[in-house]
Formats: sequence, structure tokens, C-alpha cells
Amino acid sequence: MSVGHSRRTPAKHKLMSSIIGREVGAASKNPAIDRHVWKDLCAGDGIPVDGRGWCEGCSPGIFAYHATHAKKPVDLELYEIKPATYDRLIESLKLRLPELGYENKGDCWQFRDMVTLRTFNASGSDAGVDDIGRRDAVLISNDPNAITDWAMRPTFAAEIEARTPWFRSISTMGCNAAGLKRLSLEERMGWFRLIEQQESALPRHRDLLLAAIDGDASQWAYLLNDPVKWRGTQEKVAVSAFARYAYRLETAWYGTQRAAYEQMKRRLFLTKTELEW
Repeated sequence: MSVGHSRRTPAKHKLMSSIIGREVGAASKNPAIDRHVWKDLCAGDGIPVDGRGWCEGCSPGIFAYHATHAKKPVDLELYEIKPATYDRLIESLKLRLPELGYENKGDCWQFRDMVTLRTFNASGSDAGVDDIGRRDAVLISNDPNAITDWAMRPTFAAEIEARTPWFRSISTMGCNAAGLKRLSLEERMGWFRLIEQQESALPRHRDLLLAAIDGDASQWAYLLNDPVKWRGTQEKVAVSAFARYAYRLETAWYGTQRAAYEQMKRRLFLTKTELEW
């Protein structure tokens, strides 16, 4: 299978759906939050994988579905950098969004007066933050085909942190997808800096969960930015999502399991020979 549509994808989508669903539920009970701002930095073509339903088989469908169940307004942005892939995304949205009750307003799609969905044929690294306010709950999906296509610009997390205390994200990392470990050590050292950018932007009330698929030759892993108070539950959600598809996750928190967390990064980014140095 291609990197974008692997047999791991349904497990990732299950985790993503659980994260977004919880975001909707938590925000509905929080009087300090007025609106959701969701940005999918690597939306892809919006075509579900493995014959699965649209609302569970691709990130645009997952986001669009959960937005219709939100109790507070949602501003949803979908970014896709490749023109041909973006064209397929637009066709998929034209087919699927009306089934959920969305209406095409020309430059955007709307669900009642609650959801506004916009698309951009652009890199997710260009996603703006000027629209984010102090009472917005921000959720970012950074789901590239491999870690080399990471779509969050270096300052993005810090830019959001400066605007709102309500920020969560999920990033996927294919660390040996298509044999990326053959890249030079100098190039792979940049992968450490990608994670460090997330670490340096963390406030005291949030933590990072690093979760790697055990025994996976392509070394897929997931970095979740979540509230400290959700540590136990979020880890269980991640482990359960992948267990449904017969995968075991190795997990470690940046804040409370630093040694294991750092060692996991080393195993993901370095070769066996380099680990023995």
C-alpha cells in the first residue's frame, strides 16, 4: 500500500475521531470556550480508505461529521498542498458534505449557522493564526505521509499558545516510511528539532504523549498534545484505538516519563548502529 493509505490508517482514524469527539464534549461544558477552531494541515483527497464510510475513513470526513455535533460554532479549515490531490478533495466534498446537511456558499461550506468549512490549496505550514481568539478551542491535525513532510511550521504551536490556552494537536510521524532511515544523520537530526518545537511551546497545564507502534518496520508514531488532567484517559484511548486493529502502542509522556520518552525518540529517529554509539 502507499504511505498515505496503509493498513495502520483505520487505527489512526479511530484515534483521531476519538480525539475530536472528546474535544466537542469538553468544550460544550466549558463556559470559557466560545468557539472551535480546527485546522487539518494535511487533508489529502477526502476519499475514504478500505471501503469505509466517509465520516470515519478520511480526516476531512471525520472533522466535518464531528463539527455537525458540536454545541458551539466551528471554523474548520482543510489544507492540501498538491493540486491534483486538492482537486479530488473538492470533488469529494461536493459529493459528501450535502449528505451531512452542509450547503455550498461559494467560497465556503456551511452547516446551519454553526459550522463554516473552508479549503485551501496550500501547505499547512502556511495556516494562519490571526483568526484565533482567547476563547477559542484550537485543534490541529498534522498528518503527513512521512515525517519528512511535516506540515507544522517551527513557530506554529507557540503562535497558538500566545493566543489561547485551549490548544490540542495530533501529529503523525512515519520515521522509516519508504526507508527514510537511509537519509543522512544530519537530515534526521532535524526530526528531533521538530519535536523540540512542540516541547518548548508547552504550558504547565499540558503535556505531550509519544506513542509508537511496536514492531512496525515503517516506525509510525503519533505525538499528542493534551491537557495534563487527561493523561490517563488519553493514553488509554490511544492504546485502545490501535488494539482494535491488533497493534500494540508503546507510550511515554514528556512531562512524567522523560527518560522513556527521550529513548523512544532515539529509537524512532536513529539507526540501530547509531543507537549503539
